Amino acid sequence: EDKNEIVAKRLVVTGSSVQGGYYRSCVLNEASRFRKLVGTMTPPDEESESAEIYVEGKRKNVEGFVRWCKRGKVGLGQESSLTSVEDESPTGLYEEFYITVK
Repeated sequence: EDKNEIVAKRLVVTGSSVQGGYYRSCVLNEASRFRKLVGTMTPPDEESESAEIYVEGKRKNVEGFVRWCKRGKVGLGQESSLTSVEDESPTGLYEEFYITVK
């Protein structure tokens, strides 16, 4: 298993914190600045309190990001749950990590 192979994952995170700007900026920093991943985070669904995160990058960095999301605590009492992780085929369409807003 090549730790530098480019892989992609689609994650769903849930929790009241997912809707907040602080949580979303932590996801942006963790994915792009600290792990050099590209992809996107969708606007949260207010009813289900969930958001989808798509990331691609080196296997070791993607796996580290998934572990970070599983921890569920990002500071300032912000908590979330990682409810699903799916393997995807990398698209190569993203140049950086984007947070999309409604």
